[in-house]
Amino acid sequence: MNWRVALLLSALLCGAARQVAASDQWRTAHLRGECESALTEARAAADAGSAEALLQLSDWHFFGTCLDKDDIASARFAMQAAQGGLPRAQAVVGQLYASGLGVERDDAEARRWYLLAADAGDAEAMLLLARHLEADTSNPVAADVALAWANRSAEAGYAPAFVHLAQLYSGGGAQTDYAKAAQWLDRSIESGYKDNGVWVAYSWACLNLGRYDDVLRAADQVPKEAAEYKAAQINRAHALLLNGQIGNAREVYAANLTLRGEDEFRRILRDDFAELRRSGRAHPAMARIEKLFAIGADPQ
Repeated sequence: MNWRVALLLSALLCGAARQVAASDQWRTAHLRGECESALTEARAAADAGSAEALLQLSDWHFFGTCLDKDDIASARFAMQAAQGGLPRAQAVVGQLYASGLGVERDDAEARRWYLLAADAGDAEAMLLLARHLEADTSNPVAADVALAWANRSAEAGYAPAFVHLAQLYSGGGAQTDYAKAAQWLDRSIESGYKDNGVWVAYSWACLNLGRYDDVLRAADQVPKEAAEYKAAQINRAHALLLNGQIGNAREVYAANLTLRGEDEFRRILRDDFAELRRSGRAHPAMARIEKLFAIGADPQ
């Protein structure tokens, strides 16, 4: 099963408590219709050398609030804030170079800025650096270095790092360890970071561990209107099947076929059954379900 919890580009500010309070006022000014006064305050602070104010101006240009949407201007202000030594801004500049937003895409520059922010203790930058390094298939040690940075981010309490580490252990490959995946997802849920993608990932890890009641509880957390609902429901069907509730499972599978369409449903069912068999979760009823829905059994 492939799943990913997206990490969104943000321009959150960090600093002393007094600076954060001021920045919060700046960041939400457009919601209160106070852009003019907030801009005056932010520009004055930026002119005085405030990296937080510079990053806020970047944020407004990036999202098109209080200032016109302008990726180039956003990148310019973010760069000034980053050069001023603000780790949060350095992480943002790394993201801009990685994506080519407002600047020419440059992976080496992205990595350099991520590393500066990560070395300064920014937990999100640590995870961004880890993900960036993972993509470097030409470097034989990149994966190990990436894992070290992801762990540092998690140790700093950054909840998306919990999810990222769980993803690494849930891929169905050589690194697969569903017990570790479930442990990291437990930490994510305990920390309050438990969106629909997390619940689907947790249900999948528990499924491969034989924790069928936990699968059902996790699947129940995903509402019908969510895009992740069909993934949660097929995990529910798997749990019912493996727990011997074959009739109930068949009904949920049939509903999932309607949600997905025949081609997608058959592909997902085939892939899921193959991974469950590799996890030692084979069940005689799988063959019956495959025959019912015209799925070729995995030769392994």
